[in-house]
Amino acid sequence: MVMGLPAHPLLVHFAIVLLLLTAGGQILSVLLPRFRRWFGWGLPVLGVVSAVLVRFTQSAGDYLLTNGNVPSTDLLSEHGMWGVRTGWAGIVLGALTVVYWGVNSEWGRDRISGRWPSWVRVVVSVLAVLAAVAAVVSVTMAGHTGSSSVWGGR
Repeated sequence: MVMGLPAHPLLVHFAIVLLLLTAGGQILSVLLPRFRRWFGWGLPVLGVVSAVLVRFTQSAGDYLLTNGNVPSTDLLSEHGMWGVRTGWAGIVLGALTVVYWGVNSEWGRDRISGRWPSWVRVVVSVLAVLAAVAAVVSVTMAGHTGSSSVWGGR
């Protein structure tokens, strides 16, 4: 609770924006090397912060469900399942942004991945894009089912 209001609806918008920015930044970094150099270490920092915030928002949603006197519905259960998926997608994306940076940045190539075969960079890049797409899908579905459970509709 924040000043008497449930934390979940207050945090959820920050989590959505950061997770979508991370996903978009990850995809752009893979597709445009110029963007990767410009974004630099900002991508892994954004990835870790968004992963932590998404997980914290998920915990606040769990707390609201158990202690917030919220009636349980099928739509709310579906929202919870998408929220769990989003939490995991955020963690995986956050981890892969760090790994991607470590494998593809100048710093990482000098210290970590310089001795690895080049296919490792390709595999990490593909996994990072897949994680970004999964995060976008899961956060979209969690947001849709959450707003539908509050405001009605389907």
